[in-house]
Amino acid sequence: HEDAEKLTQSNPRNRDVIFPTINGQELNSSPNQKPERSVINFVDWTIERAQTYQEPFRIVEEKVKPFRSLQNRESNRKIWWLFAENRPGLRAGISNIENCFATATTTKYLSFSSLPTNYVFTKALKIFVTDRWDLFAVIQSSLHEVWARKYSGALKQDLSYSPSKCFVNFTFPGDLWQTPHPGLAVIGEQYHEHRRGLMRSLWLGLTDIYNLFHSPHLSPALVAKVSKKSAAEAEAGYAGILELRRLHVALDSAIRDAYGWSDLNLGHDFHEVETLPENDRVRYTLSPSARKEVLRRLLALNHVRAAAEREQAEREEKVKGKGKKGKGKEVPKEQMGWL
Repeated sequence: HEDAEKLTQSNPRNRDVIFPTINGQELNSSPNQKPERSVINFVDWTIERAQTYQEPFRIVEEKVKPFRSLQNRESNRKIWWLFAENRPGLRAGISNIENCFATATTTKYLSFSSLPTNYVFTKALKIFVTDRWDLFAVIQSSLHEVWARKYSGALKQDLSYSPSKCFVNFTFPGDLWQTPHPGLAVIGEQYHEHRRGLMRSLWLGLTDIYNLFHSPHLSPALVAKVSKKSAAEAEAGYAGILELRRLHVALDSAIRDAYGWSDLNLGHDFHEVETLPENDRVRYTLSPSARKEVLRRLLALNHVRAAAEREQAEREEKVKGKGKKGKGKEVPKEQMGWL
């Protein structure tokens, strides 16, 4: 940031090409989730346009071009002043919204955070291209976490979140993509903002907050030990963690009901999650039987929607007069929101 400030002080026009950039560690470990660095970004510009920003261009030419000239991919060598993984679809997706949701690609706890869209996101993050709190509520819920741990990969002991393997095939409640759900939006935003306030008051990152959240031995003393706060602040933080648990139960219950599964007892308590490491598998989450039933119902719903997609494809082919059967997909096209 200091170097970036010098560039903008020398020429205010340089602000056009300097952006804050955030990675997974900052998202999960920083209490305010603020980027610690800035980056020069010429977006998709021609070299002639980029060169008009003389000092930023010189820095990229000196520091980036030598590295890129050794790359195997021809485009990396030829268009060396642009990001190698430029992601125009992501830029287009967030161009008309002020905030989106991000999760770390590799993470101990699956959690999503609202971030400004003027950040440059590193490959250590997955970006959900929406600002809707009702959709946030669904992906933040334990019901989505169950699906994610089944169909995503793992890196050592951490979840390696895979949009292509677990999000694209995840069935959202009803017609939520077409029709926003105000009730879910309220509880989603309430959950997120309470957690954000808790992080800042205790000055702890997401991982530390969820370590406390999932601890069966939670107490004001434990909060004080982890946060290094005074007794009074730790007492307030303890109450805040208990409230976060209550909100999480309420969020999970609201998502369950949105699916029409009010008959399902989620059984929130401290349970062992068998897919986690033996020395760290206790979580405040759904009961083992509820986790299995959620997974079963989500998979059944996935199959129902896939069949509907195939039938729709067949009808469209018949209308076209080609008589060919559509292959169908395991997800409605409007759910392809991840980039």
